Amino acid sequence: MDAPAITLLGAFGVTDGAGTPVRIETRKARALLAVLALADGRPVPRERLAGLLWSRGEMRQALASLSQALYSLRRALEPVVPGLLVTDGECVALDRSRLRIDVQAFERCAADGTEAALRRCLALYRGDLLDDLAIDTEEAYAEWRSSEAARLHDRAASAAAGLMELWKARPEAADAATIDRALRIDPYCEAAVRVRMRRLASAGRQAAALEQADRFARRLDDDLGTAPSTALTGLRDRIRSGDVRPPPRMGLRPVTRRSAWGLSAILTALVIAVAGWLLWPRAPAIPAEATRLLVRPFLAGPNVDPGFAEGFGDDLSTALVRRSGLTILSREAGRTVAEGNEGRMGASHVLHGRLRRDGDAMVLNAWIVATGDGQEVWAERLSGDGGDPRALRDLAVARVADRIGLALGPIHAPRPLDLPAAAVAPYLSALGQVRAGSPEATARAVAALVPLSQAHPGAAEPAAALALAYERIAFGADDFARVAGLHRLEGYLRLKVLLARGGVPHPDLLAVRARLALRRLDFDAAEAAARRALAIEGAHVAALETLARTQALRGDTGAAVATALRAIGLAPGASARGYEALALARFAEGDLRAARAATVSALDLARGPSLDMLTLAAAIEGHDEDRGRGQTAFSALASAVESLPFAAWRVGRVAYDNPRAATWRRPTPAEAAATLGFADPKARASLLAGLVRAGGGAGAPLSLPQPLSAEALRALLFGQEVVGETSWTVQQPWSQLRTKDGALVQTGAFGPLPAGGDGTSLVLDGRLCDSWVWSGAELETCQLVFPGAGAGRYVIRGEIGLFPFTVAQGARP
Repeated sequence: MDAPAITLLGAFGVTDGAGTPVRIETRKARALLAVLALADGRPVPRERLAGLLWSRGEMRQALASLSQALYSLRRALEPVVPGLLVTDGECVALDRSRLRIDVQAFERCAADGTEAALRRCLALYRGDLLDDLAIDTEEAYAEWRSSEAARLHDRAASAAAGLMELWKARPEAADAATIDRALRIDPYCEAAVRVRMRRLASAGRQAAALEQADRFARRLDDDLGTAPSTALTGLRDRIRSGDVRPPPRMGLRPVTRRSAWGLSAILTALVIAVAGWLLWPRAPAIPAEATRLLVRPFLAGPNVDPGFAEGFGDDLSTALVRRSGLTILSREAGRTVAEGNEGRMGASHVLHGRLRRDGDAMVLNAWIVATGDGQEVWAERLSGDGGDPRALRDLAVARVADRIGLALGPIHAPRPLDLPAAAVAPYLSALGQVRAGSPEATARAVAALVPLSQAHPGAAEPAAALALAYERIAFGADDFARVAGLHRLEGYLRLKVLLARGGVPHPDLLAVRARLALRRLDFDAAEAAARRALAIEGAHVAALETLARTQALRGDTGAAVATALRAIGLAPGASARGYEALALARFAEGDLRAARAATVSALDLARGPSLDMLTLAAAIEGHDEDRGRGQTAFSALASAVESLPFAAWRVGRVAYDNPRAATWRRPTPAEAAATLGFADPKARASLLAGLVRAGGGAGAPLSLPQPLSAEALRALLFGQEVVGETSWTVQQPWSQLRTKDGALVQTGAFGPLPAGGDGTSLVLDGRLCDSWVWSGAELETCQLVFPGAGAGRYVIRGEIGLFPFTVAQGARP
């Protein structure tokens, strides 16, 4: 039996000696194993590992997270080979002597330099280092991964060039698959192109060899502004003149005479062949019904901003989906699916693009590659007015649709890019930053989109992109708020202002509305908004994810599973929220094993830890016989909560000197259970039981059974003062006073009315609806109120969290 293997080139993987995959549960545990595997067996200081992979919190928390990841690795690796991890109080090492690691073998072959070794070297290079193991929130790890990937890529490119030089005089020794692999590693490897040309010409395919030369020359001109070497142009001229031809065939008896009939037949066949070559389409159309297109982020050529190139590709994809109904995998999948894995992830074809400016013109080189055989099935150079990219986009949509055999429908509202020409390029650049998704890119997008949205308030696109950015600041990892220089509540308020504008519906805006509705447990509003988004764009992954989550929480688990799987299929390797919905549905069904698998995938794919999934993971592990698993999972939840309100020292006129100490305490299991709004009492009970076992004690029960009725709300809250109680997320004091006619005054910035102040209240459809004015806009949120823990205690469930309170004694005016 072979030794266990770790694969680092391309997609990360671990297999045992029999080739069976070994599952390592979390993305950071896999990244930790990769770092140790590339350390040449040397011990790595714990603080170095913690700084690479857990840089957001304090070192104490980072070292605790490192210990949890090491525990996870040991649990996965000990049954395979005991004792692989060597640890002490200061350092961690991996015993590589009992493992097969592809990078080790790759570097040995590259150093060998023989033909057989270089072939093996290119076969081992399945893709760039850890192609599927990006962690955007950890800058130090990203820099390490990028540096190591660049070093190994350079070695692969050198090995490819060396092998092609060996084959230069012996093209018959070359094979097509290795040449293709060399050109995937280095698309500008001229030696590989020359070997391919010699092979084709030697096989009697002179026209194909000349086409290779022309295509390579176009690529050099478009991408680098250079021309092929004289060696390639000279080879092209020799092929054209017939100097490079197939070797003579041996062992055939020469023909000494032909009959007149035989000569006529030969001439007739030749005429038919020529006519067929002229009339037969060079590349058959791609069948539309079998097409699942993955769009890679478009590349930026000379004088083009990378964000603009990404935004242009995103906009082109959106136009294709809305006008043709073509199945296009999600934008996130285009960024995360490793090269070479597209077919396994469900894509039939991959669309690539490269933009450059040529004077006043914008030039797009676009090409489609079939995932089955890796062959380029379409390529075209298109150009349009550089001052208005919409014309070039529409031309590209028409060409791709014609190539696939799609019928383009009319452009429905929201009309794509309904902006003045001068605003299109800045918008596309900002959109590319939003799609990139990092805290830094999000902050840059906000800075660009705010003036665009203000200058064009009726345009849906800038508002939709800005809404996505504000939603991240309000509810995402704390880095988004910190880098943008905004408090999370200010991000929420700015988001509400955008949504209050109304205007033309946009799928992204509708998906944001659906997610906000789900936060306040308004299942009907969430489903309605998600379905409106899907009516505009049937493959809108975010809308599908939100619809699936809504169905799971309200108890329609069969529909939730089907919807979640559709979202996951459209966003392979990228749909964290799709897996979240699947996990919630499986948990509600009582299938803890399937729920655990989906939860691990959700946490693995998320940009930052999802409190909901950490809560569910703790509950699932709490049901496990190994009590330590539940305790470890609950500790991970508590650590994530601790860093959440880091920037909470300034909201409106309120400032706090020590926000972390003032705004955080460890949640009780019951408080954690209340964050997930399962409608099914059995699911709620199972969640609380698992969390109690994992967290060690229930605390005050907050199971949120049935909300108060409209009559009970009016009797309880109007003409009364309510006093907020501290919770695990908010410990600052707050209170609210509502008069009998609905006037509202809140004291304290951290109550249900964001930033405090005055407003009005009414009861609508069994919900407490509060309205207030912020930044000149009238805002509203409708909340449920539940009985709380014990007599006289209640809980408000709104868009920004849970707020326990009591009613002050004595009626007020």
